[in-house]
Amino acid sequence: MAVLLLASKLVHLPVVSVDSGEDVAEIKDVIYSPEEGRLLGFTLNKRGFLKGRMSEVLPTELVHAVGEAAVMIDNDACLIDPSAASDDVAKPPANRNVLGNSVVTDGGVRLGVVTDLVLELGRSFAVTGYQVKAEDGSHRFVPLLSQLAVSGDVLMVPAATEEFIREELSGFELAVDKFRAQTGHGAGHPS
Repeated sequence: MAVLLLASKLVHLPVVSVDSGEDVAEIKDVIYSPEEGRLLGFTLNKRGFLKGRMSEVLPTELVHAVGEAAVMIDNDACLIDPSAASDDVAKPPANRNVLGNSVVTDGGVRLGVVTDLVLELGRSFAVTGYQVKAEDGSHRFVPLLSQLAVSGDVLMVPAATEEFIREELSGFELAVDKFRAQTGHGAGHPS
């Protein structure tokens, strides 16, 4: 069973080298592709007394694993100059941020506003869904796999998605698995 975590929980986590066991950086921002439904990489801060933004970035293909306590890399050479990274990681498009977007079904029902991403921890970097704040102020979890379209303001999902919305993260993984089984969609790939 996979462990799920909100993307906001990764911000400020240490980046630890497996080779040395040292904290070599800290996560500043999560770089996400709503089109692919996965993390692309991270921008970084320095650790320790000289904190501040680092020029290096960390593409997900150079990440060893993501856990609740740290983002693991093989060694500090995994922190690369933006010129060596893909444009999506080096210069993420400003219109990629889905936080604050409305989630609306194709039946015209507004489910809420995106407040966070739900990640599967480990090595897949899959985003399984979105945390949304509903009109009544409650937070709910909506499966990503059901996404039909992404614009600068709206995420469109099928009306059937409503059946798989959960209020607790602990029950959300099972809802995503049921949705995948019912629709035939694979892990980490939006429809």
